[in-house]
Amino acid sequence: MRLSHSIVILISVALQALRGNTCLAQAPPCATPAAFTLAAALSQPGCVRELNLRGQGLEQLPASLGQLHRLRQLYAHENHLLHLPESLTALDSLQVLFANKNGLLDLPATIGNLHQLRQLQIDQNALTELPPSIGGLDSLRFLLSAWNQFTSLPEQLGQLTRLEYFDGSHNQLLFLPEAVSQLRHLRYVYLNDNKLQRLPGQLATLTRLEELNLSNNQLEELPISLGGCQALKVLILSGNQLRALPASLGKLQNLEMLIANDNQLTALPRSLGKLHRLKTIIVKGNAFNAAARRRAQAQLPHATFYFQ
Repeated sequence: MRLSHSIVILISVALQALRGNTCLAQAPPCATPAAFTLAAALSQPGCVRELNLRGQGLEQLPASLGQLHRLRQLYAHENHLLHLPESLTALDSLQVLFANKNGLLDLPATIGNLHQLRQLQIDQNALTELPPSIGGLDSLRFLLSAWNQFTSLPEQLGQLTRLEYFDGSHNQLLFLPEAVSQLRHLRYVYLNDNKLQRLPGQLATLTRLEELNLSNNQLEELPISLGGCQALKVLILSGNQLRALPASLGKLQNLEMLIANDNQLTALPRSLGKLHRLKTIIVKGNAFNAAARRRAQAQLPHATFYFQ
């Protein structure tokens, strides 16, 4: 039985495709999704998902970085970068950006375009502000911005509703935007070693907050609303100018550790006696007399105190 001419042609084409016919074969798969030099990354821009440029002495990143449209992780820390290219914000697949330990003076004005970004590390730079577009990072969960020169944070920070971890320590912050109270997924907050003189009044909305470090600021009082942070386990208040702690701290049923060294405290609120999980209280460098110490220990017999 003889095959028709059209069927023979179809079989021939199929066999050629299987053998790697140059006309029909697909593009070869990427050799590796990771690159360790700019040249290697830019030679296959459609392939690279991870680019590690750590500690390569780079003084700038090229605008062509924007060609890496599949890039998910960019590690550019420990270099000598003063700026990041605006084209970086076109990388709409980017999830992780390390730009810490450089000399960054600013961030791209359109950084908020990185809607898939989950982790941003910009600590140990020379940044003086965060651009307002930071609020566009609606997938951001980790923001590490310690050791910069911030004196304030933009109200748009309150738009980062998925943020869980925020480190803004070792800056020059004088206050926090009221919008911080909108960050209902926050779990760990480090604001130590700033110049904070007050806190936002509405903190009770931070019901998932587990650890809060406010040490080495200029706080004279704490807002009553802090007692609404029901998940709080560790509260660090050392190195401020606190004369008293609010009675509302007695509502922190999950509190395990309270550290308030080097303040001006003369007593602890009696309401702390309700906190059965509070095991460690460190209040060195305050003004407790012998009677105040005995009273505190009687109220919390299950806790270990450090007065000296």
